Amino acid sequence: MIKFSESKTENTKLSVRCNTCKRNTYHTVIRAVEYKLTLDAEPEHVKEVGLWLNGIAQIIVCDGCNTISFRDKYSFSDEPGPNEDIYPPRETKTDLDELYLRDEVYNVPRIVRTIYKETFLAIERENPTLAGIGIRAIIESVCNEKKAKGRTLNNKIDKLVDMSLLTKKGAEILNGIRLLGNQAAHKMKAPSKEQIIASMKVIDHLLLGVYVLPYEASVLPKAKTEEETKLPDTNTSKKRRKTTGDKRK
Repeated sequence: MIKFSESKTENTKLSVRCNTCKRNTYHTVIRAVEYKLTLDAEPEHVKEVGLWLNGIAQIIVCDGCNTISFRDKYSFSDEPGPNEDIYPPRETKTDLDELYLRDEVYNVPRIVRTIYKETFLAIERENPTLAGIGIRAIIESVCNEKKAKGRTLNNKIDKLVDMSLLTKKGAEILNGIRLLGNQAAHKMKAPSKEQIIASMKVIDHLLLGVYVLPYEASVLPKAKTEEETKLPDTNTSKKRRKTTGDKRK
């Protein structure tokens, strides 16, 4: 026999991983009941062995996306716990969750965004060779979109440095990623998972620096240039005052 009772956890907040938001978010408990399981058929046996099951069943909703889930928190005589089951089952966190732009590559040109998402999909589906080719294609699409001219991709990356869109150290790193892409495209040599994740993190920083941050910073006050902040020459000011005085005479 199961006995149900009202739970005081209704309208409380829980930090639970959301499959839709792809991260831990606050969830509101919109309905909850406590339950206790007993066996009427052999009460003395149950009492002697010490079997029991207590728990709280909750309906929770994500505060970020309104996705509804079911949470069961319980303790059992064989597994005192507490134990927790959430339905639908939670997706485990992966290295891809650490990418800034994994969900929405905003303020990035469509062609770059499309290749980024296709590459991301290849990584999720564990196609490392395609992912390596895609990583190289992202870099080349950025160079083409920014009109960084050059006979080779190496030349185009160097041009990004000349355009002040990339540091020399950043160019060295991108050229390393370019080589991974070349091996995947021409030699069918798949990069390792660690190399792919590291490359995507670097590309995230590239896209943030070239597209996202300049857009976000457009609402901030612009710093004055060195010429604008240069103090007036005191000797020049004195000469102007003397000339003005002479004219008045």
